[in-house]
Amino acid sequence: MAIGIMDYSELVTAIQNGDQRKANKMCADAAPILKKYLISNVGANPDDADEALQNMFEYVINKIRDEEIDNPAGLLAYMLKSSKHSYYNMLRGRKRDFTEEIQEEPVSPAEQILRLVDKEKQKILRICIDRLKKGYREFISHWFSFPDAETEDIAEHFDISVNNAWTRKHRIVKKLTDCVNGF
Repeated sequence: MAIGIMDYSELVTAIQNGDQRKANKMCADAAPILKKYLISNVGANPDDADEALQNMFEYVINKIRDEEIDNPAGLLAYMLKSSKHSYYNMLRGRKRDFTEEIQEEPVSPAEQILRLVDKEKQKILRICIDRLKKGYREFISHWFSFPDAETEDIAEHFDISVNNAWTRKHRIVKKLTDCVNGF
């Protein structure tokens, strides 16, 4: 069953009725599409995407079991958003681990090193942003100013479709990644 035509109320019903076989199948059918979303739109690598999806499914299934999902028709959007947040939470956790490793080094204080690295990264990113066309610069600057904004809000702000907003973001992030990696 393709994710686009899946009836998510059936997934909610299967979970609430304890039909684990059906729920597992429906989650398995949705997983490749959600994984592709994380890889292409969020920049996750395949292994991280798998881990983020696992965490997301555990979270969403518990929400369904606790009857906290009000709108089964909106479940796809909820799973997309939850998988994105799960991925970002994983990255934040790794950043904390990295900080702990640095703090063990006797050479200099961790905060000083992190500030220098962050300043250098910001400087390179600023150079790369400045190299973008004006429209792309405005678009990504707005997104950086409102990092928690929904794609729908960004699309509305720029008077473009949601698909166009995702496409622009993906193209700009690709250009910035290539630029930053070139330094």
